[in-house]
Amino acid sequence: MNYTSLSLFVVSVIALGFLFSAPSILPADKTARTTPSTESVATHSEVAEPAPLKLPRELVQVLGWIPYWDQEIAVSTFKENVDIFDFISLFWYRIDSEGELVAYRTAKIDRSIIEFAREHDVKVFVLVANLPDYPEGGDWDYKRVDRVISTAEARTYHVNELVALVEELDVDGINIDYEALRKYQRDNFTKFIEELSVALHADGKLLGVALHPKTSENNPAESNGSEAQDWSALYPFVDQMQLMTYGEHYLKSHPGPIASINWIDEVLNYAVGTVGIPLEKVFMGIPLYAQEWYQDTQNSYIGIDQDVTHSKLAEIVSRYNISEKWDLEFKSPYITYTKREKKHVVWFENSESFAGKLDLAQTYQIRNFAFWRLGGEDKQVWEILRTELRK
Repeated sequence: MNYTSLSLFVVSVIALGFLFSAPSILPADKTARTTPSTESVATHSEVAEPAPLKLPRELVQVLGWIPYWDQEIAVSTFKENVDIFDFISLFWYRIDSEGELVAYRTAKIDRSIIEFAREHDVKVFVLVANLPDYPEGGDWDYKRVDRVISTAEARTYHVNELVALVEELDVDGINIDYEALRKYQRDNFTKFIEELSVALHADGKLLGVALHPKTSENNPAESNGSEAQDWSALYPFVDQMQLMTYGEHYLKSHPGPIASINWIDEVLNYAVGTVGIPLEKVFMGIPLYAQEWYQDTQNSYIGIDQDVTHSKLAEIVSRYNISEKWDLEFKSPYITYTKREKKHVVWFENSESFAGKLDLAQTYQIRNFAFWRLGGEDKQVWEILRTELRK
């Protein structure tokens, strides 16, 4: 759940109906470059179309995250492309400040989504996060996770709550999205995941865990919550290791790609090559969103929107009569424009950048993908994936 993975939330914007970078992350800024180099820029029309990979459908698993704040549009995307998906994850629940499991205030717990998925042989996760609800304010809260993992008694209570939720909703598993944890929580988080796994698997249920991207251990530049996630200790107990391979840049960083190809390569190399996560458990996060910054009077960049939809992007391109650009090094698209005498930069993802990520995935023989998030994407992404999945 990548935000960046996906991924710091700007929670106040949820009141307006969206904002997630997710699941979100507070990632390392891998480059200080605020604009693409002129040597690496191409126009949209100059980007070569990749050759189809033709992935065997029976070997591929695809998950889509459905956020409660844009649920209607996200569900519409899911239904229109249900043939593509094997799993969906419903972002509905959170830990409150007292450590209790509760639904988000404006989340619509719509069981018809679960029923539709089941009718089409799609398995359903319910996602639980440590992101406060809008009225509470604040960002990902490690302290409320402490309340549910710091002691054996607390873990047992929380595990029982989660198992009961799975039974109540009659879904296939739990998706844990506890972000921005501290290094000292590492051992207790591992114990919690192990105990939850045992309880879920005893009932034939699944466990997915959203993971902050990292390229090593104990790197201060990657103190985004990844230090609390011991991949080697976690993967024996987790069915889906959901790598949030997005959020390389974010609203508080310099402008830059959401997930440049070389940065993703480093994360995958660490996950598969160094840690040795089994390929059948690796779910490569695929971002579907855009982020926007503007340049202030001191020539500093200020992030203003981390969930620009593809339709909004198209409106900007049309209104300001600009062309999409392509960074050949990052294999990422972007635009620049001027509004009220301020320079704006938007880095985004589209079908071309997705095709490049598919190509990279195949070098690691990765065949499982998790899309953050449904509802705001370039719809050509689904056609590319559908083409790749043909036998």
